Amino acid sequence: MDWQNLRRQLTPLRRQWDLAVLTNLAADGDGTRPADLIKTINAQVRDGRHISWKVLEDRLRLLEATGYVARQEMQNRPRETRYWLLPRALHLIAALDLLETWLDQNEP
Repeated sequence: MDWQNLRRQLTPLRRQWDLAVLTNLAADGDGTRPADLIKTINAQVRDGRHISWKVLEDRLRLLEATGYVARQEMQNRPRETRYWLLPRALHLIAALDLLETWLDQNEP
């Protein structure tokens, strides 16, 4: 296994909130509004630290730029933005789900 390649490939996902954003985005064509996303993520937090709007926007921009999520500006009034997962993110989440299962089964 080329660990250096893995590390390079996962660089966009090394920040605190990246996995929270990815695992809470809708995979369907309807997408998720940032307001719904931040509410969902902050409801899941156990340590009292919440994601801010600025951090969420930064994470979404980076995940979009690196091909994990897509964004669409909806033309209805009031105007809104929706995000959804791209195939790259869906495959990553499937792999992480397998890893989580393995970790749960092999916890010391």
